[in-house]
Amino acid sequence: MQSLPNHGANPQLLAQALNVGARKITHDYSVNVNPYPPLALLQEEWQRSVDHMFHYPHPTAEPLRAAIASQEGLSLDQVIAGNGAAELIYLLAHVFQKSEVLIIEPAFSEYREACEANGCRVTSYITTEADDWQLSLEHWKEAVRGKKLCFLCRPNNPTGTLLAEETLAEMIAICEQEHVYLVIDEAFIHFTEQPCSAASYVRAHDHVILLRSLTKMYQLPGLRLGYALASQAVIAAMMALQPPWSVNGPVQHIGERVLKEGTPYAQETARNMAEERQRFFPMLEALGYVVSPSLVNFYVLRTKETTDLLPLVKFLLSEGVAVRHTYNFHGLAGAYIRLALRTPEENDILLALLARGKACLR
Repeated sequence: MQSLPNHGANPQLLAQALNVGARKITHDYSVNVNPYPPLALLQEEWQRSVDHMFHYPHPTAEPLRAAIASQEGLSLDQVIAGNGAAELIYLLAHVFQKSEVLIIEPAFSEYREACEANGCRVTSYITTEADDWQLSLEHWKEAVRGKKLCFLCRPNNPTGTLLAEETLAEMIAICEQEHVYLVIDEAFIHFTEQPCSAASYVRAHDHVILLRSLTKMYQLPGLRLGYALASQAVIAAMMALQPPWSVNGPVQHIGERVLKEGTPYAQETARNMAEERQRFFPMLEALGYVVSPSLVNFYVLRTKETTDLLPLVKFLLSEGVAVRHTYNFHGLAGAYIRLALRTPEENDILLALLARGKACLR
């Protein structure tokens, strides 16, 4: 399935690759950004941010980084801002080029792509549905030994599951002992109803690197904004590779405002998502689908009838609905689809189509 798009949010590309008729996509469940109306201040601030278009921004986004550092109880030189979390992943892969890398999978495909592009030797540790997508510390410890870098997506993309905090604490201690840098991607942490960030570990452990994104919660995929928290040495190495003005002026300005005033909005969104999961997931299960125990705004789904959901993906596309295939998620191989949890009205539309779509899997 090399020809399929590697990410969601490309519904027309997916339809073309699968040779599905050019019907207009009316609902896109492959995009896992916040489905609710955007933070009100974004409209106002975008008008004000026009002034920032006519001046060079700070080359390293220092005011924005200072705001993040203050919020997280870190020093300025423990924070780097980037053109989305994806840029930071590539910077990290460059810093650790040609290293031995372990990726806990299934996970965001960009980790592997970035590492392989930088000559790293990548090994997978696969979690499975049978184990509730949780890892075995004993087996993982064997897998991580001798590695330089380990990627952990928490909450996990694509399953939406969350590694237990006590397990994470043990992993960090093992990484410290084995001299392995643990990269914890928290792009979706704010969608959990009770966020349990690993930010506090950055203050105490030089081998912890934390990735965050403001793209998903605050609906900024077109602007691109992410940041990383790590030791001074790791941040300095990343910044030495980063071009100046990587984060543009309007984005720096909006990022500061979102950090300052966006928390109540994020908390309300997380509550809404939790309520909708409780309402919607039992309905999917009543249709005979198996749903991952997600704690965020997306989930993976499979049927009991088949290990290849491509017919269902094609059926949904033919009905104007896009979903995320899983052929490029190691450990899933197309047996699941990833779906965004959207508003109740949109989820009910999807439910009706999934009920009809069962017929194409028999």
